Amino acid sequence: MPRRTLILLQYFPACTPFERIMEGKALSVPVSIVIEKMVYLFDLVKPAVLSFGLMFTAASLAADLDASSSQALRELPPVSNRPLPGGTLIHVDPVKGHDDASGTEREPLRTVGRALQLVGPGGTVCLRGGVYYENVYVAAVGRDDAPITIRSYPGERAVIDGGIEAFYRSSQEAWRPVSSDEGVEGEYESVQTYRHVYQPIGSFGDSMIGLQTYYHAMDLRADQELVHYDDPSKRREVDHAPLYCGPGLWFNAETGRIHVRLAHTALDGVVNYRGATDPRRLPLVIAPFRSVPLTIEGAEHVVFQDLVVRGGGYDTVRLNLANHVTFENVVIWAGTYGIRAQGTQHLRMLDCAVHGNIPPWAFRSDTSKRDYPGRPHRNITRLNTHALLVPDAGREFSVYATPVNDHWEIAHSVWTDAHDGLYLGGINARFHNNLVENMQDDGVYLSPMYPRHVYARDWATVYVYQNLFRQVNMPIAFGGLDRKSDMQDVIYIYRNIFDQRLPLNYGRPTTQNPERRFWAGVFMSDHGSPPWPAMYIYHNTLISGGQQRHAHLGLVNSAHPDRPRRVFNNILVHLQNLPNYPINLDPAANAYADANLFWSPNLTAEREREFFRRFRASGHFKDSKAVHPPGFGANAKLADPRFERLETDGEVENDYRLRSDSPAVDAGLDLPEAWPDPLRDADAGRPDLGALPVGAAMPAPGPRVDE
Repeated sequence: MPRRTLILLQYFPACTPFERIMEGKALSVPVSIVIEKMVYLFDLVKPAVLSFGLMFTAASLAADLDASSSQALRELPPVSNRPLPGGTLIHVDPVKGHDDASGTEREPLRTVGRALQLVGPGGTVCLRGGVYYENVYVAAVGRDDAPITIRSYPGERAVIDGGIEAFYRSSQEAWRPVSSDEGVEGEYESVQTYRHVYQPIGSFGDSMIGLQTYYHAMDLRADQELVHYDDPSKRREVDHAPLYCGPGLWFNAETGRIHVRLAHTALDGVVNYRGATDPRRLPLVIAPFRSVPLTIEGAEHVVFQDLVVRGGGYDTVRLNLANHVTFENVVIWAGTYGIRAQGTQHLRMLDCAVHGNIPPWAFRSDTSKRDYPGRPHRNITRLNTHALLVPDAGREFSVYATPVNDHWEIAHSVWTDAHDGLYLGGINARFHNNLVENMQDDGVYLSPMYPRHVYARDWATVYVYQNLFRQVNMPIAFGGLDRKSDMQDVIYIYRNIFDQRLPLNYGRPTTQNPERRFWAGVFMSDHGSPPWPAMYIYHNTLISGGQQRHAHLGLVNSAHPDRPRRVFNNILVHLQNLPNYPINLDPAANAYADANLFWSPNLTAEREREFFRRFRASGHFKDSKAVHPPGFGANAKLADPRFERLETDGEVENDYRLRSDSPAVDAGLDLPEAWPDPLRDADAGRPDLGALPVGAAMPAPGPRVDE
């Protein structure tokens, strides 16, 4: 089964009243909703049930259900059985609890907000399984030796949801059809009015695949999925016809009602929507623009464990002036942004997942800004998820210009399905053992989006290592500061696998050119050629599925004499034609490259003969010996790396371990001890090229299995 179509039974906690199922009504709900309501119903006998090994599978129950949206793109981890700690426990139950209760296990509170008013250092807020429809505000202060913990009860999953409850719990009563003289077939509007929600953002509740947010009713109601101009030669003078981009929402500001249409899509070559079209038969997660399910402000020594956070509008999680905050096994379904942080120090994210809201039938061009002044164009849909993690900065006019975001560790986590991934430039950070997948634009942004404050004194060092980047338009990206900025960050990029075989939905097809437009992306580039920081790029494996302009895949581009660039011991595979080896590696640019292995299965005999010849005959090669005695590229190779498995199909899991007879074995240069390398001691003899020395296991990025 393809990795992106997997679905787990535990994927989503439930909200639909179980009694409607017991009444025998023809109600179709996601499998996990049924399961969780069963958990509530059989709470007293759950231990006995589990002891007999009673298990349900999605496939066995789905046969009895006739309404669902789409197969989920992403898995949730299994429900954690992490034992409860010692110390004070404050219990919360969204079904059985009451905020006038004592907070014991027998008399739980009902809301997270009430529990946070009672917890102190060393205490734990223990959330029973279910959904908490709250915008939770955390300003709790623990101690280093007595942190405050907010977590799920063992064996259950708690969800903090900033969405509008009715669209998930009571979908049958939440919607009504729009009359044919006002809308189109399959269009529904909310029964209740919702003033001042601005542009609501939503997802299917069973799969958490995002809904489009339309700016105009004409596009929500359109039947055309291809961009169409009556006269393409006048596309700069007139706008294109109404365009349907898949299931989505539109907010009618005049009436205060939210409109929804879940019509199927029918484009060639993409995953199309084929699920239920009546929103009354589906739970939807719909949030107002300013819904923030989790705000952490001024909190210190606080730990979040085994939770799901969803239903964010602009931001889903907001950190402000927080210190020593840890997320462990927390899944965040992003709104426009997943996490926004300002003045947050000592942030740790371990075994987490942050998923964006971009549906598989959407194209990068759908959300492009088009209504610039002087242009006769309208915006079509909102950018579902712009970025998964962004830092903000206080300014000189701000009371809280310091502290700055600093000292972060993000490890063993998953980052997917957004326009951009994470903005880490300007932050002392370690980003390792993560999966970054399906990004329309940037994976990890390594230029500071703002200068570090003068009182921060020094610049940042960022370590990016042992990650897997897959289907990302630009895994390593730069921008933000202008060219004159005195940017002195230092970036180490090592032991990563960049697997760019899967293409991205780039430009929506047109009636004139109905073929789907793919884009395999580039590996490293920028936005407007701002200064790139000093970088040390070594022991990485890069696989390009598209035709590239540079043999080095951009790793030696945009060098600056004041910011050293070192590119050593990498493997670079071009599945399309291999570009020329660059002849402009100028030693004055302070970018050194050597002992890299290049390969293409389409290599011609002529290219093989000529690949290195022009550069090694150039003046730049001769001059490079003054700073790198062998000369740039003197130890580079053109050879098949002989991986354990190399397939061009992006749905196939390749094995990038080296065979014992690989020309990459013992072909590298010894690197300075100051350059960190977790596999240095495991690499016998001279260094092997690429991310995995002989004997190393294929990485398993993302959350570690709870043992």
